[in-house]
Amino acid sequence: MPSQLVTIEGNIGSGKTTVAKTISSYMPDTKFFPAPGRSKNPYWDRFHQDPKANALAMQCWFLRERLKVYLAALRHIEHTKESAVLDFSLWSDEAFATSHYECGYMTTDEFATYQGLSRAIFALKLPPPHLTIVLHAKPEVCLQRAVGLERPKLSEAYLRRLDELHRERYLRDLDTVFTPRWLHSQRVPLDAPGLAPAPSLQTLVRDWSDLSAVKPVAIGDAVMCTEPTDLDAWFAPFRAKGNAERVAAVLDSKS
Repeated sequence: MPSQLVTIEGNIGSGKTTVAKTISSYMPDTKFFPAPGRSKNPYWDRFHQDPKANALAMQCWFLRERLKVYLAALRHIEHTKESAVLDFSLWSDEAFATSHYECGYMTTDEFATYQGLSRAIFALKLPPPHLTIVLHAKPEVCLQRAVGLERPKLSEAYLRRLDELHRERYLRDLDTVFTPRWLHSQRVPLDAPGLAPAPSLQTLVRDWSDLSAVKPVAIGDAVMCTEPTDLDAWFAPFRAKGNAERVAAVLDSKS
């Protein structure tokens, strides 16, 4: 299997971690890198006590920590020539920040601060995922699963909005889609307002609402079928002169 970076995207409760672990156990020489945990976020409990005072700090912490894990996955691929699978990506984080802004937890200035950090990270010329697997599950199904994830305070309306934002982010790049299953036979137009398309060499969309109809081996086979990539060419923009200093500056910034 060619060395590659695979990210799993989807709503809360859609099954991202389950799929990522399945891939890492099914695929040879593939390491699983989990998303930064809520328990380690120093602002998580404070956010639930006072969302308006802590939403920006909590979300910036998550975004910066996601960058650290993404960088660790890149280093793993570079040094071992093995693959890595993540149950998140940098590009999905903005859906949560956008939702918090729309809920009134962030002011316009605070949201602009978050977007500034997001743009600084996206400007780092990070190698994009070789394959992004987008798991679609109905918001009402995600809500039922969220109870088992110790997220009982979620609402179906909140998950429905996150679902819309994920569609904006991941269902736009027609030329980079790998054996897709379109949701409701519709795509988001490239010029539609909202979140910009997320970078990925290939994207696979799968309905994950009915787990009884899911065959994990099919996901593994999809990963096995991705096209080989010249890793030196894939890493080249990221290795450009001065980029390491820019990465360090983003990690050290206090926004």
